[in-house]
Amino acid sequence: MGRFLDSPPDRAERARPSGWVRERWLARIVTLLTVGVVLSPIAENRRTPPKDSFPLSYYPMFSLKRAKRWRVTYLVGIDARGERRLLPYTCAGCGGLNQVRRQINRAVREGEADAVCRRVAASAALRRGGRFADLVEVRLVTGEYRLADYFGGKIEPRREHVRASLPLGGSVK
Repeated sequence: MGRFLDSPPDRAERARPSGWVRERWLARIVTLLTVGVVLSPIAENRRTPPKDSFPLSYYPMFSLKRAKRWRVTYLVGIDARGERRLLPYTCAGCGGLNQVRRQINRAVREGEADAVCRRVAASAALRRGGRFADLVEVRLVTGEYRLADYFGGKIEPRREHVRASLPLGGSVK
């Protein structure tokens, strides 16, 4: 046993540079610090109130208090029986949902809601027929929703304001 402890260093130990051990410890410390910084936003969940910061965010978009009521502008089609059907955003423009939604909101702000109705009435989705073939009117509506009710299953708006309407085959009201 004494011979093993007294034996000269093997080839691998002799080949290591003199600062190798120090570099290894430095790498361990940097790794632990990095993991600690990445996990640090978890501690924000225990603070009252939590404080968000960039780039180490604890994702407050999921936990921030929301307004009790929310307004949204959308498209509604009316059939011959007077029944409503929500129209897809693709009837109003090209692009993603948020892009088209912003275009619709800007048109409403600028007093151009009737132009949106005309564009929807001329859209391929309504001209082709299919599930929208029986529509007799297109409306651009702003609805106010109580979020707790909406996410609880009551999806009807509390109030609605018709921004513009267009009978299909007619002029804007």
